[in-house]
Amino acid sequence: KPLLLAMNWLHDVTRFGYGWIIVLITIIIKAVFWPLTAASTRSMKRMQALAPEMKALKEKYKDDAQKFTQKQMELWKKHKVNPMSGCWPMLIQTPVFIGFFTMLRSAIELRGAHFLWVNDLSQPDTLFIIPGLNFPFNLLPLLMGAAMLWQSHLQPPSPGMDPAQQKMMRYMPLIFLV
Repeated sequence: KPLLLAMNWLHDVTRFGYGWIIVLITIIIKAVFWPLTAASTRSMKRMQALAPEMKALKEKYKDDAQKFTQKQMELWKKHKVNPMSGCWPMLIQTPVFIGFFTMLRSAIELRGAHFLWVNDLSQPDTLFIIPGLNFPFNLLPLLMGAAMLWQSHLQPPSPGMDPAQQKMMRYMPLIFLV
């Protein structure tokens, strides 16, 4: 409800179309959460820098999981790294973005609202139906998938993660796109 009220207020104040208001709210939300995102990225980079030491510890204590865990905790404490600090910002942001998505799906104000090539923001942005497949070609999901793929290549790989799992996480946006 606060996001819907904010969207309507911004629309009334700026007189921009609802499509641009959605872009503006997205930028505002990202700006509000930027400190959390930056802290998460710094934490991931510190964890990545410790990856060689973690690998050495894993080799040294491969037969003693308890000792490895203890030494791992000491290493993190020594370098002031918290492995959960990379996850907390995402967990805090998720409900806001889910709420934003839900608001956009149910906002009656978007019915009939135009944005760029989209004639109705409450409907899919179908440009055309692919002949022979009877499948709609929607550009916005393709743009979202490309942006997510680009962002995934900007993120540093998680330290200690299996290379196959890293590759899977890197191409997860393609799965979301499908």
